[in-house]
Amino acid sequence: MTPTKSSAGDDHLLVGSVVKAIQVLEAYDGVRRYMGFSEIARVTGLERSAAQRAAHTLWRLGYLDKAPGSGEYRLSIRCLDLGLRFVEAQRIIERATPYITLLRRKTTGSVNIAMLDGTETVLVQRQTTPEMQGNRLGARARIPAYCTATGIAMMSHLPDDKVDEILARSDLKPIMPNTVWQPSKIKERIAEARARKFALGVEEDMSSDITVACGLVDHVTKDVAAIGVSYISESITLEEALAQSRDLLLSVVSSLATDLQT
Repeated sequence: MTPTKSSAGDDHLLVGSVVKAIQVLEAYDGVRRYMGFSEIARVTGLERSAAQRAAHTLWRLGYLDKAPGSGEYRLSIRCLDLGLRFVEAQRIIERATPYITLLRRKTTGSVNIAMLDGTETVLVQRQTTPEMQGNRLGARARIPAYCTATGIAMMSHLPDDKVDEILARSDLKPIMPNTVWQPSKIKERIAEARARKFALGVEEDMSSDITVACGLVDHVTKDVAAIGVSYISESITLEEALAQSRDLLLSVVSSLATDLQT
């Protein structure tokens, strides 16, 4: 996320033109796929001339494409390279991939690797089931950490002052009827996850969802991640989901944590 004017005001090393270029890239989402200069300026809050220069520079560098006929811009395939390079550079993702494949074969759930980004949990890898292939997460790949099993699992591996900071910066509110959003109750969930070494979420961030998740830390890079096994609640009971995945997930994460020590 690009810095705000207030947070960037005293940073004399911050390059304003780079900030503007990143603002343009971040303006594109599933709704805004094509934008001209005027819309880019409106969405980002930049002056039209600044938006034009930033978009033109990104186009020349290959990170934006021009749509035929309209002259509007869209993200180019080169943007995908940056995401793939991130995945390739993360030890925790590289080491976890065989374990994710094992979990997917041994359970009937969709298996996810999530990482913590500020106040949000981001799904960085996902092996899904045939019945969940139609579940297009889109922006849901980035979800507030306070209301997800993977987020609770990751926060259970953080010190209390870091958890307090995350909750203070989060927009705490009910997303689903089962969402736990009160700070004291979130901390109770985190304490429970620390005690039993896994977190459980039932339709708290998405309907028809049951997720069992375990967090872990790469002590070399200090990255925090979680592995979650998710089910559609119409096809399995909570008890069945726990019986199928809990012990296997705990074993897998323990082995992965040992692997990450080298």
